[in-house]
Parts: sequence; structure tokens; C-alpha cells
Amino acid sequence: MDPSAAAAAADDDDDYHATTGGMEPRGEEDNGASTRGVTGRLLAWRGEEEDDDDAEDSGGGSGAGANADEDDAASAVSLDTISNDSILLPPEPTSANLASLLRARKLILVVDLDHTLINSTRFAHLSDDEKANGFTERTGDDRSRGLFRMGLFRMITKLRPFVHEFLREASAMFEMHVYTLGNRNYATAVAKLLDPDGAYFGERIISSGESSQPDRKSLGDVFGWAPEMERAAVVILDDTAEVWKGYRDNLIEMERYLYFASSRGKFGIAARSLAERNRDESEREGALAVALRVLRRVHGEFFSGSVCSGSFADVREVIRQARREVLRGCTVAFTGVIPSGDGGRASDHPVWRRAEQLGATCADDVGEGVTHVVAGKPVTRKALWAQTHGKFLVDTEWINAAHFRWSKPEERMYPVKGEH
Repeated sequence: MDPSAAAAAADDDDDYHATTGGMEPRGEEDNGASTRGVTGRLLAWRGEEEDDDDAEDSGGGSGAGANADEDDAASAVSLDTISNDSILLPPEPTSANLASLLRARKLILVVDLDHTLINSTRFAHLSDDEKANGFTERTGDDRSRGLFRMGLFRMITKLRPFVHEFLREASAMFEMHVYTLGNRNYATAVAKLLDPDGAYFGERIISSGESSQPDRKSLGDVFGWAPEMERAAVVILDDTAEVWKGYRDNLIEMERYLYFASSRGKFGIAARSLAERNRDESEREGALAVALRVLRRVHGEFFSGSVCSGSFADVREVIRQARREVLRGCTVAFTGVIPSGDGGRASDHPVWRRAEQLGATCADDVGEGVTHVVAGKPVTRKALWAQTHGKFLVDTEWINAAHFRWSKPEERMYPVKGEH
């Protein structure tokens, strides 16, 4: 739950051991929507063919262009040679705003605030160690650290590292919308910290007051519509997958930014907070840098695919294909992770499903083709097999890290803990 809700009120053969890390349950349906590319029609766009008054301002277009890093070059596609006169639109009518965005080679990005772009805590919830490090009710703004005192809400807000660079570069590729389940005043105040000039979000902010459900988010609440074709051009960035029922294929799930101890406690994390340790995420290798690389790829492949393949691209398919590459070539067996004897199928378990979504092949038992054993304990039959056969033995967090980092993690960083 967003902290402003509180502000508004006051002003196998083994024992089961799993860490799901927010993995989603089986059976998620996307309202019957197909996510394959839909054959489209090629429109020869001409500026004089559309009345500019019929299209809303695409917003955020003044940001600096997104230049892919050298290590992104293999997946990013240069759009310099793609003419604006060759953008494929879906066969059914689109909104005037979406048509204008596509002509400008832009997609739509819906972003969450709390634990995605920022982390806030109330003054009263600061830990003793955080207070000892200078976080108090009297703490003032420190822009160099991304710290802001939100006196009206009796809170301190910390911006996630790389957030300004992320917003600037993403705005060149996307029209951006904020969607938070916090209250309107809080959402507006945080958006002002992130976008003081209104260059990125403008008035495109949805809060709990505009959301049709208190614990769910819907693209219909953002746009007043969510036809199949429009949804094919929307990417969602959020740390909470559960609130996007029916829209998971549009979602890039973010690793939660839990800077303060109160936020870590809310999610049952006992380790000391970043604020308590006077540390922070890496700017260049942190979650927002990872997300930006994924967004560059989605944007590049969407437009190159729509022009070159003769069909209307779909961000959901691009996201799905990119995700499948993460653990491609890995064959995974599980031990001490998926409960046995409860009547359920192993393939229905969230950790199995997440591994498959990442492109891994999941095996019921160990054997010659298995490359990794994901274990809850290091002394099970399968775990011992992995150690004697020179296979990787990793904790479930290895799969979760791959999910959030969009790359195969180093196995040595995820050892299986417990008695040997």
C-alpha cells in the first residue's frame, strides 16, 4: 500500500521451503486478449492529412533522445532510417492521441510511484539507526542525495537513483502517465519532485481517487478506454504485479525500492535498510537502469517490427520474447522448493512458472540435460546430485534475480544455505 494511505487517514522428497518473491499465480488471463501481432494496414502519413487540433499533445517530447549504450546495440534497433510515412496502425480505429504518438514513434508508459520511482516514510517510523544517520523530522531537502522533506505529510521522500536520467530518456520514447494508489495530494506532490516543470507527466496523474477499485489498477482508469489495439502500445512499470490483474503481459515488474526500514518491515525483510547503512542502489546497474534498457528494446523492436514485418507490433509480445531469452539454454530441476503430495502439479507452482517465463526448461527430476538445481536445502538427493555431477546448485533467489534483472545472474552469488 502506498504510504499516503496512512497520511490521508491522519492528515518433491523434501520439506517445503520457498521464496516466491512476488511471483504470480497460475491462470492469469488477459481478458481473452490475444497478444500476437495483428495484421495492420500501412498508412502513408502526411502532416496535412490530420488536423493538429484533433490530437492531444503527446507530452514529454522535449526530453533528450535516448541513446543506447554500446552493450545495448545488439538488441536496440536504430530508427533513423524508418520514415514517419511508414508507421503501421492497427486495422481498427485508434484514438487520435495514440495515432499522433505512433506517428512520432512514441509508445505509452504507465509508471507507479512508491517503491518504483521513490520511497517515503513517516517521521514517526524512522528507526533509531536512521535517526543516528541524520534522518529526523528536522531533515531538510538534499537534492544531491534525492532526499526531500514532505512536511505536509510528515514524511521524508527518497528518489530512486538514476530516476532523473530515466525519466529524461524514457520521455523521448514514451508518453508517460503516473498511476498510484496513493491519494491525490501525495501523488501530485511526489510528481512535482520528479517533474518540477511538468515536462514528463503534465496532468497525466491517476491517484486512488480516480481509480475504480481501491486495490486494483486498470488501463481503463488511465485512458477512459482500453481497446485491444491501444493496449498493444502500453508498457507498465510497477513493483506490485498483483494490482494489474488482466494486464500482466504489459508489465515490467520492478524490484522494490525499500530505502527506509519501515518499508522493509512492511514486506517482512529483516535486514538493515539502505538508510541505516548509509548506502544506496547503484545508478548505472540499479533497477531503473535495467528498466531503461528493457524499454529501449521494447520501443526499438515495436517500431522496427511494425515497419519491417507487415504487421502491427505488440509490446506484450516484445516483452514476452525478451523475457524468454533470460534463462534460455538452462534446464532446471527443483528440490525442497515445490511441495509434494498436496495434489497440485509442480508445473503450476509460481517458481516453476517464473523459470519457464524466463525461457528455462523445467525438469521433474535430475538427469544428464539438467544444468541447474534450485534447492531449498543443500542435502537433498537432487542437491547432492548437482554437487557430485558438477551442476549449478542455486537458491530460489537466483530465479527471482533473473526476473528483475533481465539477465542470467552469476550462480556463485546465490548459494544454497543450510546444514551440509
